[in-house]
Amino acid sequence: MALSCNFRLRRRWWFRFVLPGIVLGLLCYCTWAYCHKLCYDQIYKQLHHRSIAIGLICAVCFLDAIVVFLWCQMVIWVGPGTQPHVAPFLILPVVSKEGANEEGANDEGYQDASMEYDAVIPPRCYQCDPHGYPIWCSPCQSLKMERTHHSSELGHCVPRFDHYCLWVGTVVGRDNYRLFVQFVAYFSSLLLLMWLSICVYIRDITQRHRGHSPRLNVNIILTLALALFGWLMNTSMLAATVFYMAQNKTSLEAIIDSKRKNFGTRKIFCYYSVPNKSRFVVEFDRTEFHAFWSKKTMLANLKDFMGSNMLMWIIPLGKPYTFPCKTKLPDYGNHLLPSGRKTTLGEILGPYEESFSDYTIQAIEDKISKGNYLTTLRAFGDEIGPEH
Repeated sequence: MALSCNFRLRRRWWFRFVLPGIVLGLLCYCTWAYCHKLCYDQIYKQLHHRSIAIGLICAVCFLDAIVVFLWCQMVIWVGPGTQPHVAPFLILPVVSKEGANEEGANDEGYQDASMEYDAVIPPRCYQCDPHGYPIWCSPCQSLKMERTHHSSELGHCVPRFDHYCLWVGTVVGRDNYRLFVQFVAYFSSLLLLMWLSICVYIRDITQRHRGHSPRLNVNIILTLALALFGWLMNTSMLAATVFYMAQNKTSLEAIIDSKRKNFGTRKIFCYYSVPNKSRFVVEFDRTEFHAFWSKKTMLANLKDFMGSNMLMWIIPLGKPYTFPCKTKLPDYGNHLLPSGRKTTLGEILGPYEESFSDYTIQAIEDKISKGNYLTTLRAFGDEIGPEH
């Protein structure tokens, strides 16, 4: 499967840049028509509004540069991010293949210290299957954590997968989400400036050329139509994105929510109950979905996507998270485990770790108290120190 996926990516990598190339070509054409045919030929030379013409040309070129710079960061330099490799949770004890009495096993029956294993202490709550086991990504050979989805276009799991945007040619994920929002916002501002200034000067241009032919250059008309159409598309995307952010939802989660009535999608969580000292597998059907990731306020939700520094919301500069896919895990030195490598999930994921909302935790505990759960289990890693 991995070989066929890599072959498909190598064979079709150029297809990702077809639509972005078309958009770039139209942007260059509109910039030329706007600056030359409108600002220079009409506003500067004919109407003699020279300072306005120069200001409009500088503003449009400046916004053009910002849009292209944001695209390069979003697609080439930063990207959507890659979930670090997460080994299976330590639910069952690690034993030697030969058994406890074979050579190389210690008194407790666990693997000799020379045999190293990766082991991750399970968090207090995680999404799972009906048996309580976390979701596994076969192509990446890693656990797939909350809000993470595998991208067939990129060939790896993307944290907080939002959507694949054909117009920019990449996946929008945790790392480039803010860049995408800025890209759409600055692009909308550029197109708004274009079509609005054209509308303002159409009357002056047509009156000056009354009785002459042509009255209005066809390039200006095409630029007006393209700018207005693009502005409507970008503004709609920006409004929808802000609305989803305010609810702490990705576009993919919003689409799934809208289709749950047809597909009956469900969520299953494995939750460690401190009073019971056991894990419970709890299921939520489509009628119970609500605010699984939402924080207490709308501002907190926006900061969860855009960052805590609100000044960076408008500065078109992204900074990727530099976390290796294979993290070196510290040794906790517990005598029940082989002296391999083991750690908590938070140490591996870093800023990619997702936190459930208070609503979700309370809803899970309510189901447990009412006895409404699928099954119970005990995870071996909880004896060492679960994240609770």
